Amino acid sequence: MDTDGWLATLPIDDLPDGRSVKTTAGDERVMLHRVGDRVFALRNRCTHQGAPLDRGPVKIGGSEATVTCPFHGSTFRLEDGGVMRGPATEPVPAFETRVTDGVVEVRPRG
Repeated sequence: MDTDGWLATLPIDDLPDGRSVKTTAGDERVMLHRVGDRVFALRNRCTHQGAPLDRGPVKIGGSEATVTCPFHGSTFRLEDGGVMRGPATEPVPAFETRVTDGVVEVRPRG
């Protein structure tokens, strides 16, 4: 980790456009989702019962991009992890993203 808190995850070439990929950043399990030049990152566990969000459907449309938990249907905004629909009541931690030298880096949103 550098002094700004950025953690390397995986090469951008390993993140297909329109797909979710699970990876790690330090000790954290992270779901990355790429839409063109934009990369979203959330902790890869639903806050309801811990299901892996990388297995859930992502919808990109209108002003919101969301991921839906594959177990119980909770829906979260990819931008900030906010809950759009329960049963989850707590947001999923979200990360800032950037690409440096072809590698996706993340850091917790502050």
